Amino acid sequence: MKKLLLILPISFFVSGVFAQNQESSSQRIVGNWFSNTNRNIKWYFTQDGKVYNYNQDRMTVMYKYTISHNCQNYSDDRAEFITLRDKDGNEFCFKINGINENKNGILSLINLSNNQSLVFVNDVNLKIP
Repeated sequence: MKKLLLILPISFFVSGVFAQNQESSSQRIVGNWFSNTNRNIKWYFTQDGKVYNYNQDRMTVMYKYTISHNCQNYSDDRAEFITLRDKDGNEFCFKINGINENKNGILSLINLSNNQSLVFVNDVNLKIP
């Protein structure tokens, strides 16, 4: 019984430490992301839920974004989706494949309107195939 009383607090402490060290997708996405196919295209995600799209350092559009387990008709408890909303209320859905996994500097999305894969990097000089 004494061992059980000792093990329970330790397990809660350890799980709490690991949970604090893991960043959420909303935290990992914040910052600049450059299109892998055209480095002149940049998406800048802010902490307050906005993403600014740039082309050659000129802002073209701003969206509000949310990250959740559903987007329009898509829902999956094991997947994350990012929803972009423009000023007119139009929504655009992307499935998140990965956001800087193991600090690899890659944001990988699938545009659900056309199943197009989008790859971004957080360092304009990062080379990926």
